[in-house]
Amino acid sequence: MRILRRLGWPLLLFTAVGLLFFSYHYLDDLARMQQGTFLRRFIEEMTGSYTVLVLFPFVLWFARRFSWPAQIGGALAFTAAHTTLMALSRALLFPLAGLGSYDYGIMLYRYPMEASQDVILYAIMIAFIYFYDRTRAARQTELDASRLQTELAQAKLENLRLQLQPHFLFNTLNAISSVMYEDVRKADAMLAGLSDFLRVILTTSDAREITLDEELQIERMYVDLMKERLENGVQLRIDAEPDARLSRVPPLLLQPIIENSIRHGVTGASGPLEIAIFARRAEARLELRVSDNGSGLHEAEPRFGHGLTNVRSRLVHLHGDAATLRLAQLAPAGTEVFVQLPFSV
Repeated sequence: MRILRRLGWPLLLFTAVGLLFFSYHYLDDLARMQQGTFLRRFIEEMTGSYTVLVLFPFVLWFARRFSWPAQIGGALAFTAAHTTLMALSRALLFPLAGLGSYDYGIMLYRYPMEASQDVILYAIMIAFIYFYDRTRAARQTELDASRLQTELAQAKLENLRLQLQPHFLFNTLNAISSVMYEDVRKADAMLAGLSDFLRVILTTSDAREITLDEELQIERMYVDLMKERLENGVQLRIDAEPDARLSRVPPLLLQPIIENSIRHGVTGASGPLEIAIFARRAEARLELRVSDNGSGLHEAEPRFGHGLTNVRSRLVHLHGDAATLRLAQLAPAGTEVFVQLPFSV
């Protein structure tokens, strides 16, 4: 089927060319009041066109194998073969059509006569082949560059994700280490929680994106794990619209944000540290807000640490300028991280 499609277009093209030349010469005969030339003209012009079609694969091969200077020899070989094939095919078809023998004239003069047109035709075919090959090569170069850029972006994104997991793991192990000699039961509970948490993370390790609902379940497990360490405790409140829960987000997108809230906010909270996650769909965008009632920012200009820098880099590699990450001070205390990215399911 594929071969038929590849042969179909050239066959239609050369048939159309043959019919156009036939109509030109036949109408010229009618204009000169020459009757009965229909079949003769039809055979002449169609054999002239179809013999070019037969020779075209050889022209294509020669054009792609040899440079411009060698095409002079190619043009001479083409016109000799074209004229010979026309003479032979017409000598065969004219008697079959009841037109008698075909008189092509003195071949010594016929070859140079046909060459005057065939050289122009050959040059047009060579120019078309060169143009087509250059265009296809340029398009392939663009596709290769685009594919390479995509693979590079995916590699950078994967590198960022791999950076995040050891960072989280080391911080959690340090938290467990800090309570190990003070409260063995609490350390044991934290290790069990860490094991469950890592098991869930490993199931999503190959996923580029997961649903926000899955992400929120992971973050709830993380907060439950951290509760064992903190004396005042942590309260997590999630307010996510049903539509928002269906949106796709990078795995562990919110974990560094919540980790920052716990690390920097717990010392300033008079009671339990309250962390709130609010998610909603705003037309074609997903809006996420993570706020806490902790001590807030300690500098006039908020700076992104390793965790938030990682989050921002992942969003940029996935969505470019379509994603937003902002850090703000809340009044009278606390911080809020605002994340906005394209809504997708």
